[in-house]
Amino acid sequence: MAVNYKVSRCKNPGKSAVQGVNYFSCKASKTSDYAFDELADDIATATTVTKADALAVLASIKPFIKTALLSGRRVVLNDLGSFIISVRSKCFSQDAMAASDFSPSAQIKGYHVNFRPEPGLKKELAAKISFKRVIDA
Repeated sequence: MAVNYKVSRCKNPGKSAVQGVNYFSCKASKTSDYAFDELADDIATATTVTKADALAVLASIKPFIKTALLSGRRVVLNDLGSFIISVRSKCFSQDAMAASDFSPSAQIKGYHVNFRPEPGLKKELAAKISFKRVIDA
């Protein structure tokens, strides 16, 4: 098994860019999706639970994760990793903050739900990961 990647042109290589030179980078390329139903099948095969039980537990996780994230909590899934919300914000000066009509929340441009893998998972992946270049036909 290998993680597929493609070589693609960089849109903005940064300050070190030389005029007239093309820049490229490697981007991971998925081979397929690991579907919810397939995950439930695999769990049922590897454990003593039925596929129906695995589907029920997996389906019930989403609302609890959503509620925890919306209340500002980090969701920790033991040896797997954690989910947390982070925000993107415009920069603003200390002077702007002193204004009576300034609202810091108006400076928030958006948010991300980040997944942070546990160090153990990263180590396990690092010990086994390999890469294979995929060339578009």
